[in-house]
Amino acid sequence: MANTGGVAESGVLTAEREAQAPRRARKGREPRPLKRRQSLPGGRAVVGGFLVAVALVGTFAAYTSATHDTRVGYLVAAHDLTVGDRIGAQDLTFAKMQLPAGRNHAFRNPQTLIGATVVGPIAQGELIQTSEVVDKASAATEREVSIPIDPARAVGGHLIAGDLVDVAATFGTGEGAYSLYVVRRAKVLESRANKGTLGSSQGLVVTLALPSGTDALAVAHAMTAGQITLVRSTGTSPDTGGSDTYRAPSSKATPSPPSSQKAGG
Repeated sequence: MANTGGVAESGVLTAEREAQAPRRARKGREPRPLKRRQSLPGGRAVVGGFLVAVALVGTFAAYTSATHDTRVGYLVAAHDLTVGDRIGAQDLTFAKMQLPAGRNHAFRNPQTLIGATVVGPIAQGELIQTSEVVDKASAATEREVSIPIDPARAVGGHLIAGDLVDVAATFGTGEGAYSLYVVRRAKVLESRANKGTLGSSQGLVVTLALPSGTDALAVAHAMTAGQITLVRSTGTSPDTGGSDTYRAPSSKATPSPPSSQKAGG
C-alpha cells in the first residue's frame, strides 16, 4: 500500500509539471511591445532653426566689427613741412585711420618717403599723399634735367649713376661750327634705355643733377639748338686752364706755291 501511494503521488506531481510547462513556454514566447519611432523635425522647424543660426552669426559679426579696430596706420607729417623740404625719418609718424577702399595715394612704409622732396605744403598730422612729394635724387639746391642721347655720344652707353660728366655742345654747321662746354662735372643720377612706342630701344635717357638754374638753361638750350656729347670726367681733376670753346681751323689758308716756282724764285 505504501508503494502504491508513492507512485500515485509521483504521478500527480508529474501531471502538474506537464500542465505548467506549456504555460511557461507560452509565457517565454509572448510578443514584446513595440516602441513608437520618433518622427523627424518638419520643414518649418528646419527653416526656423536655419534663420536662428543666421541671426546668431550676424549678431556675432556685428559685435566683432564693433569691438575690433580695423583702422590701418598711415604715414603723416610729424610737424609742418614746406615746399623743398627733404623728408627724413624724423619728419614722419604713424596715425591710424580708415581710408576709402581702393585708395592707393598714401604711404605705409617709411623707406618709400625718406629722401623724397616736398612739392606741396603739408601740415602737422596731415596724411602724406603722392601728389605732395616727389622722389628727387639730387640735393635740395640742385636742378635735374634729362637728356635723350645716342649711346655713341654718351660714352657708349656705359655711364652709371654717380659718374661725373662734362656736357659739350656743338652749334652751327660747316666752317662756322664750334663746340663748347656748357656744364662741367655734372653728376649722373640715372642712365637708362629710352624705349620707343613699340618697345624698341631709341637710345638713352641720361638724367643729370645741375648746380644752378643757369646751368639747367644752358643744357636745355644746347639740346634744342645744338648737338650734345657727354664726356666722362669721373676721377679727373677740374680743368683750370685752356678755352672752353673750340673752332675748327679755317680751310681757306693760302696755298703753297708749286715746287717749280720755288726753285726758280
